[in-house]
Amino acid sequence: MGVYIFTPEDLVRYGSATEDQLEALRKALLERRDILIVGSSRSGKTKLVEALMHFIPDDRKVAVITAYGEFKPFKPNIVVIDTQFDNRPLEMRTSEVISKIRAINPDYVVIDTIHTIDAARVFRELIDDYAFIVTSLALTDDIKDEVKHWLRIDDETFGKFDVVVELKRDWRTGRKSINRIYRVKDGELIPQE
Repeated sequence: MGVYIFTPEDLVRYGSATEDQLEALRKALLERRDILIVGSSRSGKTKLVEALMHFIPDDRKVAVITAYGEFKPFKPNIVVIDTQFDNRPLEMRTSEVISKIRAINPDYVVIDTIHTIDAARVFRELIDDYAFIVTSLALTDDIKDEVKHWLRIDDETFGKFDVVVELKRDWRTGRKSINRIYRVKDGELIPQE
């Protein structure tokens, strides 16, 4: 049995996103904005990334950094850099990933909730060179502090992101949806209308 890749239309169909929310994210993607997608465990972060990747034109390269084969390359312009814990030091694994990203020279870099490399170092070294789409846990309502904790980034790096998408999961029904989209201005979250 294959893995189903969600599309933007699926998100609207199942009430996970509105057409207006997806249009705002499509526009941000095409403008190569840096996007953070945050939510609790099982809130739909990876599914949203998959759906958004349908908006990326096929002539633009995407490097996806994931762990243990979690992300499947479903379009020809997607290159997956798979990571895992091994006997090499964290810094060595991170240097290898940075080298691979530079060799691919993608238009977009996706980092999908991984802790097998030093994501903060990847951001410090590459965020000014590529458009990032990043997922992060956020287990409390203090999104900024949660992202800084889980990604191990500082205020300056957080401030380089342009858009933050907050996901929510209704634990009673299991429904996953975009709760709010923020723009980042001077390191602070400003709700989009």
